[in-house]
Amino acid sequence: MAMETKTHLLEVLQTEILARLPLRTICRFKSVCKTWKSTIESVYFRRLFLSLHGDSSSSSWSLMCGQDELIFFHGRKTWDYLPKSPAPLIPPSFKRFYVGDCNYADSSGGLVLITDGSDKAYCYVGSPVLQQWIKIPPPPSDPKGDSSVFGLVTRLDEDGVVLSFKVIRIASYQVTNDYLSSDLSVLLYSSETGVWTFKVIHSPIQIGNMYNINLNGTIYFGCLSVPGVLLAHDFYSESDQFRVVQLPDYPDHNKDYKRTLTTSGGFVMYVRTLAKKEDTVLKIWRLMNNDDYSWQLLWEVGFPIAGNDAPVAMHPFDVATVYLWSQRNDHLVSCNLRKQDYTVLGDAANDCFIDKSVCKKSVDELWRPRSSSDEDEDLNFQVCIWLFQFVIPRWMESVPRPPHAEMIDTTSLLSHATATHERMVREHETMMRERAAIMGDESNDEYFWMG
Repeated sequence: MAMETKTHLLEVLQTEILARLPLRTICRFKSVCKTWKSTIESVYFRRLFLSLHGDSSSSSWSLMCGQDELIFFHGRKTWDYLPKSPAPLIPPSFKRFYVGDCNYADSSGGLVLITDGSDKAYCYVGSPVLQQWIKIPPPPSDPKGDSSVFGLVTRLDEDGVVLSFKVIRIASYQVTNDYLSSDLSVLLYSSETGVWTFKVIHSPIQIGNMYNINLNGTIYFGCLSVPGVLLAHDFYSESDQFRVVQLPDYPDHNKDYKRTLTTSGGFVMYVRTLAKKEDTVLKIWRLMNNDDYSWQLLWEVGFPIAGNDAPVAMHPFDVATVYLWSQRNDHLVSCNLRKQDYTVLGDAANDCFIDKSVCKKSVDELWRPRSSSDEDEDLNFQVCIWLFQFVIPRWMESVPRPPHAEMIDTTSLLSHATATHERMVREHETMMRERAAIMGDESNDEYFWMG
């Protein structure tokens, strides 16, 4: 009995020590023995690890605007081998926009959706950190890829681990009822079944454009033909309808407000700032996960920040931290809503890396000064939905693998992109030479596209 007790205490102590190590080190220890592997892969160990590394400084994430990375927060306590640099966490080779390359399309739950530049019928879903990628085949009804790769949604468990994902391709978009409503036809690929399905989603209003944010399977569209609302659809549901979500402060048309839609703590958040003479007032609402999509006012706080400050994001896991970009001083401000204080963030010391030129360009474009003489007040009711967070998972769970799906690593994916790029360049050059020969001007190389 004494020996069993001693052995048990040693196992408990061993588990406690392992859980305090960074993920890369823990991953190596899985190969020590079957007992350690079983311990590390248990739900108990995962939750112990997350509880010990649960503070916001342990998380790594980027703030993106389209293809551009504005800000990178480095959480070295969790992932000890992430590069401490302002380089995007998504491999830059995926974002070159050359002929035949793999291009970044979307992200959700720490997974990334990549399109195949050489064959629009195929795409890839994977983890840049774990370097695991799933090759997604084309829909049987669309073998040539005439539909457009649009988005990625994920289902997470209570620990933030991805349980499954869905790839969304847009087949068509049609306005209906004399341009008052619309239908969005999509193809959905499920990691649970490995099967494509077709779905038509009806909207009572038009979708002005496809800018959106997504959270736990639901996509929220903004910038619509009708101001002051969002369109929401849960792509894991059986519903064929978009839900209309009224924004909490519409129709307040104050042109000095700056508004943004973001996510934090598992909720969609609506942030509004108002710059006054000597301070900046923040109001923050949370979209409740209930049937009527109601909003809850969480914070109304003033900060002694004078200037023109735009809300760009909230911390993905801390609902009391919001980030503002000063358009007057071109710097990033972190506001602690609980303590009602703020910090001007700089590089290195805060484990925060800021591309100031990209921030300035993006924020200035999103929040251009608006004229007080605008006849249409609704033009003043603008909500930023272009900025989104790319969050590195806080646990190392493998990418969900669909039945019969092919999994490759990042090196193989990049090799495929490089080989395809070179092949398509050669084909393009051959085509241009043949065209020049037909035109009787074989020496004219000015039209050749060179890699």
